Amino acid sequence: MADTMTEEKDMAYSRALITILKGVVDKRTQPDIWNIIKDNQPRMEEYVAQIGLLLYVDDNAGYAYVKQNDDENLPRLVPRHQLSYGLSILLVQLRKSLGDFDASNGDSILVLSFEDIKLRLKPFYTAATNETKFDNEVNRHIKKAVEMGFLSEVYGQVDAYEVRELIRSFVTADWLQKFNERLQDYINYGAKDSDQSDDDVLIG
Repeated sequence: MADTMTEEKDMAYSRALITILKGVVDKRTQPDIWNIIKDNQPRMEEYVAQIGLLLYVDDNAGYAYVKQNDDENLPRLVPRHQLSYGLSILLVQLRKSLGDFDASNGDSILVLSFEDIKLRLKPFYTAATNETKFDNEVNRHIKKAVEMGFLSEVYGQVDAYEVRELIRSFVTADWLQKFNERLQDYINYGAKDSDQSDDDVLIG
């Protein structure tokens, strides 16, 4: 019986380790994996450090992920994501909205509708005269942000999205500064109504 329990614990640990190596673990949606990570945090930190990674656990926000230790002279295991113009703008607007919301709402969560998000993006699409095409592009960027864990759909509400705390760890002050330095380039880029990726906008 003891051997069986040990095997089950080892299997659960391996499953949690593989899960976090593949992406972000959310306490609310993956409580079992989260608890295993918390119970084995020192062990996991030691393991991922051997392959040049850092384990990041935010107890207050309830998420965990691994990121590259850039101090190590090792090949990159965690890829940087190249972001399109539209997705870059969306993430910046979400991060700024979250900061503004914090200042006046304390511990509440920020929920934005599709129309709210459209209004925040519209000024950066001066050439977007086709409303249907613009809606489709906004939808595409929202789906990508959901996939990356920065937004989550609100249960029971149509076209409503919670802005997740995770975005703070990725859209940092340094990232925003670099973005702001190139903002005019991005505005000109958006005015061309192009869907091409901007290789200089990286996250991760």
